[in-house]
Amino acid sequence: MSRKEEKNIKKISKDIDELNEVEIEPSNIIVQRNNVEEILFKLPIVKKPIVGTPKQIQRTLDSIVKKMQKSPNSKESQEQFKRIHLYMHGYLINIVLRQFPYIKGLQTVDIYQETLIALRFKAIPGFKKRKGMSFLNFAKMCIRRHLITLLNASKTIQYNQPMNKAISIDAPVIQGDENSSNTFSNTLEDKKPHSSIIAEKDEAYMVTKNTLMEALSSFERVVLAEYLATSTYREIAKNISKRTNKRCATKSVDNALWRIRKKAIQLKRFAKDDDMPLFI
Repeated sequence: MSRKEEKNIKKISKDIDELNEVEIEPSNIIVQRNNVEEILFKLPIVKKPIVGTPKQIQRTLDSIVKKMQKSPNSKESQEQFKRIHLYMHGYLINIVLRQFPYIKGLQTVDIYQETLIALRFKAIPGFKKRKGMSFLNFAKMCIRRHLITLLNASKTIQYNQPMNKAISIDAPVIQGDENSSNTFSNTLEDKKPHSSIIAEKDEAYMVTKNTLMEALSSFERVVLAEYLATSTYREIAKNISKRTNKRCATKSVDNALWRIRKKAIQLKRFAKDDDMPLFI
């Protein structure tokens, strides 16, 4: 082994020792040291590690990958993958601990394993040298895309959980008892008024309104209709002026509403319950 190779291997060992002390806190989640150690202790052992800068080893790496594509399941390809894994280990550690430290449902070690899956089954088979991108850059792109997909999928899973865990209100309270009439809809209190109650109130309102209208003058009827449709005296006066082509003052509206209230009170006292059901 040359001095240059020994120097590079010592540098890798030094980087590993430093990574053992790394502690990152993204979104109040601290990556524990034992997780880092679990990753580091699984480093592959290779006889001829790839050493050099990305530019120096670009051709060598591209050549290795092209040979692996021809026989992906061979023992030789497995050994070459270990060499690539060891060379890219520093980058994989960095992307896991710094860029994707937390993916819902996955531990740090699991995320690291996903980077290896992307490297082995996406980057290597999908690399095409003629595209003008080195394998190293192509592999980094594949790994990032894979982790982004996992991150987005973990969010979607959380959004769908309430739907997936939802229980029909028509389902039986006792699971398996499909013929039972004791369902959640019969057990849970329905706070909304029944449709028949709503219809009954609507009918009472219309009967009461018609009875009151019969006791009013033509002007008072117009005022009451506008009052039920709008909220301010000024709007009522403006609308009545348009309808009658005569100027209507807000004072006239006020006086008419006072007379309407007085007649409504009298009807409430002396009219039959069937004529004023809203006040029963």
